[in-house]
Amino acid sequence: MLKVAQLIRFVAGLNPQNTPAKLSFSNFLRGFPNPEDPLTPELIELFFIYCIDYPHWAANKNQLGTEVQYLLENFNNFYQQDFDLSKIRFPQTMQLLEIERIQDLEEVLSVYLKRIYSESDKVRLINDQNKRMIAVILHEDKSVTVRVFDKKFTFRGGHLEPLRHDLALYYNSSLELSPDHKQKIEVAPYIVAEFQVKDDKVNGALLRGYVYQKLMEFKGDSLREQSRLLIPIKRLEQFFVDRRTDPYYQDLINQLERTLSLIQQGDSEALNWSAMILTQAESALENIFTGDKLLTLLVRDLRHTSENTRKMTPSSAVSKSIEANEKCLKITPIKDYDLTN
Repeated sequence: MLKVAQLIRFVAGLNPQNTPAKLSFSNFLRGFPNPEDPLTPELIELFFIYCIDYPHWAANKNQLGTEVQYLLENFNNFYQQDFDLSKIRFPQTMQLLEIERIQDLEEVLSVYLKRIYSESDKVRLINDQNKRMIAVILHEDKSVTVRVFDKKFTFRGGHLEPLRHDLALYYNSSLELSPDHKQKIEVAPYIVAEFQVKDDKVNGALLRGYVYQKLMEFKGDSLREQSRLLIPIKRLEQFFVDRRTDPYYQDLINQLERTLSLIQQGDSEALNWSAMILTQAESALENIFTGDKLLTLLVRDLRHTSENTRKMTPSSAVSKSIEANEKCLKITPIKDYDLTN
């Protein structure tokens, strides 16, 4: 069976930088699939699906499809293989439409999700007020799948299907990211992350734009230290994870409370690191835990306390310096003078 690595090598030998279509195809193959994965029509079609989400390729889908099809035909001849191109839906044949009304979007997605999940799976659809719909699926084994959809759809087998249907996070029954699944989400407009997480270590990449430029690569990095990835994940988790049981939220609250307490006790080191804690907490409050009363209160108190302490610190230091200098200048009187000499 042909592997992705063989197609990567073949495309690399054709100077992919010469045309946007070949460059996009090459970068996509290098960015997402494992080189040792089998080469399938589904992977090629996924490339086309992601392409026509971009206005550039939606307007040039005939050129894209023709060029990649010619490339694949030459690839078949080179390896003397019969990679079945008839099973691939090329972009020229894809009809793209957008569903504008939220009510219609919910109905279409409900029909789609009922078609692909069993009756034992409990599905909840949530409008995140950001032109997206979030589907939270609780499975019979208590594992959870979180899928993200926008308004773009296409037809498949007579049914409406979300254009990008693979944006999803997978959780085990403990509501931890499953190490057995590839996770894929859009972290910002036209920036997609595909990654795996095991023991808080993340491996994967961020690809940007219609040529799929590799923006960032994760190689065993701590997920907690990758805010570009962590914040979008936590933003989705707020729809189904109780904050009182969320380790990230609890850790943030504990850090704020501890820093606040240490500053009030006069700890200068706590004052120094308070700015970093405040930045992290304010970002979480704005992007994840919007409107959280406890977090809002602690951020306000820490900001107020640290600012007031900094204002008082210089004058206090000057006062102590003056006091020390005065002690140095004082002449201690000599008592019991010996006048006999």
